[in-house]
Amino acid sequence: MRLAVFSDIHGNLEALEAFIHDAAGRRVDRYVCLGDVVGYGASPGQCLERLSSLPRLHLLLGNHDAAAIWQTSPYQMSKAASRAILWTMDQLSEAQNKRLAGLEETLRLHDMLFCHANPYCPQGWRYVTTWFSAMRSFLATKRQVTFVGHTHRPNVITRSGGFNIQFKAPPSDGSLALADGSRYIINCGSIGQSRDGNADASYVICDTDSRRVDFLRVSYDIEAAARRIEKAGLPGYLAERLFRGR
Repeated sequence: MRLAVFSDIHGNLEALEAFIHDAAGRRVDRYVCLGDVVGYGASPGQCLERLSSLPRLHLLLGNHDAAAIWQTSPYQMSKAASRAILWTMDQLSEAQNKRLAGLEETLRLHDMLFCHANPYCPQGWRYVTTWFSAMRSFLATKRQVTFVGHTHRPNVITRSGGFNIQFKAPPSDGSLALADGSRYIINCGSIGQSRDGNADASYVICDTDSRRVDFLRVSYDIEAAARRIEKAGLPGYLAERLFRGR
């Protein structure tokens, strides 16, 4: 089975369309979105509707999705994020709100766990960026591979036994072989608002038969996405950062 795992679309329809087009040519059997369909970008409703067209899609809840339906307070976010969420609330239909409200926090498939931020406190929305948060995440599940998003930066965290935890960038050739005896936390990066210095959309494909994870990047029409943000009256910073991948 080939799984396309992606996250953090953030209302960026141009990036989402580019991802869908790219994944369609890679023999994907199932799609897993780790959440944050909305927030920041100017096409939240359109992105939700476009996702509905994907075959065999699993859609999970992200922190911006939760804030858009008042499961959490948008006022706890940064000023730009809060303003974008308040704007997003006015764009979503009742049916779209109900869809967000019905999303699960985690998904388990085979020997894999999927969540937006971390597996030990899914709605705490804490990043897995330190040894301590990684260890807590590994202890929270016995699955060999956990897929997360939230940081908007693709990376690999491995545990090969005991306290031996390592943080690594994606392999230079983009392909990671899953080794027996090791466990992994894999961050798929972000579709709609990359923050690793590369402006392209980021996602992964996990092949459960060959036991490989491929890290993929896709370019998209950033200028069109930025124009939508500006036309909507959202903070200009949210448009500018798309070009910088920060």
